Amino acid sequence: MSRLLIHCTHLCKNFGSQRLFERLSLSVNAGERFALIGENGCGKTTLIKILKGLVLPDEGDVRSAKNLVISYLPQELYDFCPDQTARDYLLDTPLRELERRMAFLERSLDDPDVLTKWAELQADFEQRGGYSRIPIEKVLFPLKIDLALDSLMGNLSGGERMRIALAKVLMEKSDLLLLDEPTSHLDFDMINWLQTMLSERTTAAIIISHDRKFLNASCNRLLELSNGFVTSFGGSYDFYLQERENMIQRQLREYERQNEEKKSLKEKLHSLTFSQRAPKGPKDSNKLAYNLRGGGHQKSTQRTIENYKTKLAEIESQLLQRPQAKTVRGLNFSPNPLAEKWALEFDHVNKSYGSRPILIDFTGELLAGDRIVIRGPNGSGKTTLLDAVAGLLEIDEGKLQKHSSVKIGYLDQGVRQLPMDQTAAEYFVQHFKLSTEDVCKELHISGLAGVDIIQRPFKTLSLGQRKRMMLLSLVLSKANVLLLDEPTNHLDFQTLEALEKALLSFEGAILAVSHDQTFIEKIATKVWDLS
Repeated sequence: MSRLLIHCTHLCKNFGSQRLFERLSLSVNAGERFALIGENGCGKTTLIKILKGLVLPDEGDVRSAKNLVISYLPQELYDFCPDQTARDYLLDTPLRELERRMAFLERSLDDPDVLTKWAELQADFEQRGGYSRIPIEKVLFPLKIDLALDSLMGNLSGGERMRIALAKVLMEKSDLLLLDEPTSHLDFDMINWLQTMLSERTTAAIIISHDRKFLNASCNRLLELSNGFVTSFGGSYDFYLQERENMIQRQLREYERQNEEKKSLKEKLHSLTFSQRAPKGPKDSNKLAYNLRGGGHQKSTQRTIENYKTKLAEIESQLLQRPQAKTVRGLNFSPNPLAEKWALEFDHVNKSYGSRPILIDFTGELLAGDRIVIRGPNGSGKTTLLDAVAGLLEIDEGKLQKHSSVKIGYLDQGVRQLPMDQTAAEYFVQHFKLSTEDVCKELHISGLAGVDIIQRPFKTLSLGQRKRMMLLSLVLSKANVLLLDEPTNHLDFQTLEALEKALLSFEGAILAVSHDQTFIEKIATKVWDLS
């Protein structure tokens, strides 16, 4: 029997007026690798923070195995010293402190008391996997952070910092990995390497990710967080999709059976009640015998009526809702028309950062109807190209031409364009001249209904919720050229599928950066490779 690592019972957690969990229970055993999925804002990140001990539940209990070691990768890295080198950050672990203390004591091992203390530290060091840690070189090169080791953490890009944080998590000898969007800053080679590494390890894991192929390759179970409860499925993400469809069909059959039973009971009640009101007279003159027989029949009919009423009341107290596959409506783009076939033209474009060339003699064109995906390793200039088109930076050499009818809509990877201190209501009223009522309507259509969401500053929303807000902003902007930088990152699967469907019918032009193979296969009419 597998070792039980962590067990949660009856977890409850509120965020403002929103109830995230309602008596949620969950167990994780050694060797289990879960994909954790659910709508944006449903509490996935909060749940793994509770498992790590970073957030306390309002109610419920979390019990961990003795000496359980949990390694956690957050969506964004805040807990670092800007003046610390990447090398020091990687090596600054509890094991490093144990090594320092052991090295200090090794000077006086001839003292029995010191030897006893050293032996205790050494046993702790070994139990924590100190002698079986993954060598730093095994993660540096696949994650392409070897050249950043001597740089200060504050001078690195957000993507570089997150890859260093991932390297640190993978180097640790842990019993349970909690990974929140681990592929967001990885290119194809890095994602494939991570898939292989996770599948070869016996470490248990709970992984939040938008990448469907990655989840299929890396996980052997799936947890769906919905309406405050968690449902466990065996197998991969593809297996989950089939099982969920089967479950919806079973629920639909049960819903229809209940409706038929309710309809039948009501018809029987109506028939019996009507027959009681219109009794027929006796066929002979024996009224006494008729009354005796009739009285018994009426009592029997009344008992039947009462039984039917009881059954109907039981059904109506436990009415089933008609099951529906969750979808996100409202991602229906209606862009301003492009006046010409061509939208963008790149003619021998060059761009460098300091002495480091990023784009070298790049040439290409974006035409109406194109859905071009740019791919390439990290640092190859993909985001730089989008920023140049959006007018956020100047190219060094060459020409970048936009047709006069082009209206740009930019979904950047970090959703930097949203004013973090503003609420959704303030933002949409200010930028699109909508009334508060119209804002509520549009947010409801996009799947972000609720006064709580509307009145909360963007900085209090999850990355997925912010991204959905930005998608709604693109819809309202009437942009005819969409620039999408890793658009699938942090989106729940319902929103992601709705976005893919909307992009396939988009009547403008699309230039996107993505490492999501499923997204590329569905959307791209062309691929530009910047390798």
